Amino acid sequence: MIRKTTLNLNNANIGKQQDLLDISKEYNRVANLVIDVLWEREQFSGSFVRDTSWIDTWLSARMKQCAAKQALAIVKSQRKRKKKTKPVFARLVMELDSRFVTIEQDINSFDCWIALSSIGKKLKLQLPSKKHQHFNAFLNDGWTLKKAIRIRVNDKGFWADVYFEKSSPNTQTTGAAKGFDIGYKKLLVDSDGNQFGTQFEAIAEKIARKHQGSKGFLRALEERNQLVNKVVKDLSFENVDTIVVENLKSVKHQSKGKIHKSFNNKLQRWVYPLVLERLANRCEREGILMTFINPAYTSQTCSACGVMDKLSRKGERFKCRSCGFEIDSDFNGARNILQKGLQQPIVAV
Repeated sequence: MIRKTTLNLNNANIGKQQDLLDISKEYNRVANLVIDVLWEREQFSGSFVRDTSWIDTWLSARMKQCAAKQALAIVKSQRKRKKKTKPVFARLVMELDSRFVTIEQDINSFDCWIALSSIGKKLKLQLPSKKHQHFNAFLNDGWTLKKAIRIRVNDKGFWADVYFEKSSPNTQTTGAAKGFDIGYKKLLVDSDGNQFGTQFEAIAEKIARKHQGSKGFLRALEERNQLVNKVVKDLSFENVDTIVVENLKSVKHQSKGKIHKSFNNKLQRWVYPLVLERLANRCEREGILMTFINPAYTSQTCSACGVMDKLSRKGERFKCRSCGFEIDSDFNGARNILQKGLQQPIVAV
């Protein structure tokens, strides 16, 4: 298991900040040069760029190779697309491994220092930072701090994403299974009928009313993310060793042009990838198996008799036109999700 936390590097003095900015800009320039060459060669595979001797830069050979590897990963992101578009590396982001980075802890008032070397021009930077609650939580829970980091420079300053690693617990499937329907009006509904995050719709509407990029918009996004984190954290998985969810990867794309524009604006704030990520992280930590199923017809099928009829669902209620079974629509969906995941019927409530 690998988890990320971010350290603030803005306590570095002005000289160090300028050096870090110069390094980041040159690294970005080199990466874009490599992207141009790889694109011209139509090279969309491989794990590293063999020859970087042609690149004219003051960065060290190691840094050139590092920037080229990052550029290759960016170009490879286009390989499966039918219509390929040449990417541009616009952000100031450096992914650096242990050849360049040493992380030192508990030295003085700054209890964390990030040392950068092998950069070029004989530059060596000692960047101060301070550990925080999230960082310490990993240390206190037996996670190992990895030596690779990501340095980011943006309009808010200088940041280091650091990574912790821990072995995954063994996944055992001897307990119960539970299905989850991820929705808009109710963030999660499980196959027992429990509802979680019923305030999500109100938050999504708040986001839709705000001007994108404003302070109010960003606060509302943070409120949404905090709700997702709390909902997933508070779920009870006692005696549960398997959860089943829908693979919703293309749901927003498939809805384009098929629903009203005003609702589509709200749907853009629906963060099912974040929900799935948080669920996956928790399952990984606790040794729970997470299974994905095709979402087709889970909302139109009666979980009691198995008859599919899209007219049986009317908004928040599902009433089967075949057997008369009536239930909350999302609860019905969660039951169907569980059935599909386990390939066996469940008893009607």
